[in-house]
Amino acid sequence: MRVLFTSWAWPSHVYPMVPLAWACAAAGHEVRIATPPGLESVVLRAGLTPVRIGRETDVTDVIRGFVKGPGRPDGVSKAQASANGLAKGQGNGYGAPLSAPGLAERMPRALGMFVDLAVCMADDLTAFARDWGADLIVYDPTAWAGPLAAAAVGVPAVRQLYGADLLSPARDAIVRALQPLGERLGVGPVDPLGTLTIDPCPATLQDGLPGTRRRMRYLPYHGVHDHHAAVPPARGDRPVVCVTWGTTMTRLGQEFFLAGQVARSLTALDAEIVLAVTPQQRDTLGPLPEDVRVTVSAPLRLLLPGVDVLVHHGGAGSMLTGLVNGLPQLAMPQLPDHIGHARRLAATGAGLSLDPAEGFAEARVRDAVERLLGSPEYGRAARRLSAEMAAHPTPSAVVSELEHLAGALRAGVTLS
Repeated sequence: MRVLFTSWAWPSHVYPMVPLAWACAAAGHEVRIATPPGLESVVLRAGLTPVRIGRETDVTDVIRGFVKGPGRPDGVSKAQASANGLAKGQGNGYGAPLSAPGLAERMPRALGMFVDLAVCMADDLTAFARDWGADLIVYDPTAWAGPLAAAAVGVPAVRQLYGADLLSPARDAIVRALQPLGERLGVGPVDPLGTLTIDPCPATLQDGLPGTRRRMRYLPYHGVHDHHAAVPPARGDRPVVCVTWGTTMTRLGQEFFLAGQVARSLTALDAEIVLAVTPQQRDTLGPLPEDVRVTVSAPLRLLLPGVDVLVHHGGAGSMLTGLVNGLPQLAMPQLPDHIGHARRLAATGAGLSLDPAEGFAEARVRDAVERLLGSPEYGRAARRLSAEMAAHPTPSAVVSELEHLAGALRAGVTLS
């Protein structure tokens, strides 16, 4: 079987696909990862084979427009409005006309950005899938060139989620927005949910949503890191709080990277504070008390077993890695999808979310972490989610589902 994975141009959207790609390769299948040129090195470092499609794209300015950071409510209100719009599948009053020819519909700016990315990628992806003879296409939920190309070449489209499913409610709007591009490729309306959705989240975290779904165990992969730096904190008398801010916010600007500020907010607690950062982020932390431990390039999956509470920006990778370890969490979101993840997390009882419209004052952050440390129900809820995730099929088991799906399509059988 030839399995073609595809995502767009940020590493955080490729990382979640790597364990399944490895599993496909280990089962003897041919695997390719099709992305814009900027991600070729990310794919190579994962030991996989990249395929260049489309052109180099930089969506930083568009994404930066969603949030201006704490204390700048114009950006915060946009982030909240976008999160609300995605949840309802509606526009939110600030969507811009799409730049792709023929796509005049106004919609939330994030959806417009993803349509534009599909325009950049779809022709090359379709051509490669056809020439290579792909048997199915596995795509990031925001890489809509994936289902378009799958429809064009007549193979199954498998949507692999990286976190909470925030886009399914916008299904109809996405179908309409993609229709002109589908017509250009010679296909009719294309379902952005694809033939099958692979979901790494515990069902408790997801709302009841449409489409055929298969659960898959979440295996954290965040790129190549220094494993020697990831020594879990030794268990002492004090609880350990880990602060991490992912990589997305740093790409948008140093003013949005709040890890140092958060760590300083927590130093008054009777707890050990550990910061997990990249080498580039290390220089932007600002002054820190001597007892704050800074780990550089440490994989979270190795660091978190020694932690009691995780504080982060609401990114899916941080949240799910924390849940794998059964950790109560504080999410401090700044972007629309981060707000969506934070809300879902808080609704499970496994953590708290701070509303960005109210700011991230030191007292609010400190009080929230104190609440997580002092209330055992958050830890119990997080451990329940961890157990739920551990019961999901492994990526290797999901490969057999993909084999069945590809074979079923060839035999004309509908998956149920």
